[in-house]
Amino acid sequence: MDTGQQSSITPPSRDSLSTQYSVLGTKKRSFLIKLALYALPFAIPFLLLSGFMIYTGEAMPLSWVARTQMGDDPVLYRPRYGSRDMDFKVISANLREPEILTVGSSRVLQFRAQFFNLQPRAFYNTGAPSWTLDQVVELVKRLDFTPRILILGVDQSLFNDAVVNTTFDPQVSDFAHLFMVNRSFMQEVIDGEEFDIGRYLARVEPGHGGLALGLRAIRDGHGFRNDGSEQYGDFLVAHWIYPQNERQYHLDFVDKGMLQYAYGDTVSASRMAQLEDFLTWCKDRGITVIGFAPSFMPTLYQKITNDGRHGYLQKLQAVLPDVFAQYDFPYFDFSDSTALGATDEDFFDGWHASEQINLRMYRQMLDALPDFLGGYSDTAYLAAADAGATDTFDVFGDAYPP
Repeated sequence: MDTGQQSSITPPSRDSLSTQYSVLGTKKRSFLIKLALYALPFAIPFLLLSGFMIYTGEAMPLSWVARTQMGDDPVLYRPRYGSRDMDFKVISANLREPEILTVGSSRVLQFRAQFFNLQPRAFYNTGAPSWTLDQVVELVKRLDFTPRILILGVDQSLFNDAVVNTTFDPQVSDFAHLFMVNRSFMQEVIDGEEFDIGRYLARVEPGHGGLALGLRAIRDGHGFRNDGSEQYGDFLVAHWIYPQNERQYHLDFVDKGMLQYAYGDTVSASRMAQLEDFLTWCKDRGITVIGFAPSFMPTLYQKITNDGRHGYLQKLQAVLPDVFAQYDFPYFDFSDSTALGATDEDFFDGWHASEQINLRMYRQMLDALPDFLGGYSDTAYLAAADAGATDTFDVFGDAYPP
């Protein structure tokens, strides 16, 4: 029923609303200030720790590290927490766009830019993250450019189905890695681990005295050089690991059929098909693949070929040259390192040859393929370096060639 009376409710004035919003804004600002003050005791240590980890290189964005290694001065890189090798090598290769890449497992990491002394910056070593053919394919297909030559290390164990492929943790972003590094570092501090903070802040590589980025590079002199090759500081600088012990461990692995020396009599058909698919992909893109089987320690090679439990190896050696030849690609089998003049003492363990033995592998490639490699390397220079080497593990030192 209409009484004819006006409503007694009147809308708030503009000034009243403004006052209310002002009060709310003041309360909000007050809350945020209190929240910031509450979080400050936690934020300051986090920011200080993050800054320390970034400055030392442990959590430095990978693109920063890669650009730092683009200079003439030697920079060794290896973090202590987490492996981001795949992303790091892809970023570095894409920055450089070299004409020649070495691809494969850690067994190819002793290939150096000095091997290509006429054009050292035409080379980059992407070895380490590619323990399987899947990883080789992933790395190469992530490149933003087309290299002219791939020097592909073909690990013999790739073609034994009894060998369980190595898997790696998924690659993470720089931001996620920073949190993981902070957490791991603080956990070790809580557990009583001692850290020489001054040493880490100095960032000096202990082997040759250049810049080191990453806690392992700083502490142990272990890591990737400018050219992507690896300095084995665990063996040569920090001496956490001794080659003579590692060589014996690998001989024991052969006897027990463990790890990469698992017993096997047949060549894996699926992995051979995968290799052929990859070679086809490279051929279609005008990439020349130079394949090679890395060397074994002489005593281990003799054992693995004579024990009757690794029959796949001899069968593989018979078929791989023909597989590469189908694509007009060269292939070299360096499994028997005695053909290179090697002894057991030329190996870090049972299947990682020294820098000097890898130089001899490359010299054979160079002699056989002058049309492909002659413009990058001087034969006389490499022969002199080989002949004058006083340390089989360190022929060229740390200097990045001009």
